[in-house]
Amino acid sequence: MLKFKCSSVGFDCNFVAKGKSEEEILTQCAAHATKDHNMKPEEITPELQDKIKKNIHKSLF
Repeated sequence: MLKFKCSSVGFDCNFVAKGKSEEEILTQCAAHATKDHNMKPEEITPELQDKIKKNIHKSLF
């Protein structure tokens, strides 16, 4: 299981994405960013995606 915390990339946010793959986490993050942070798809830049990828960690839970 993989886990990502939105707060890991500088947002004041308690959102946590969990999934079996990096792609699953990125999909959840994109949906979260547009819904809860009012970000447009073009604001989810390759740099932000790289930052997210670097903060995805294995989780025991």
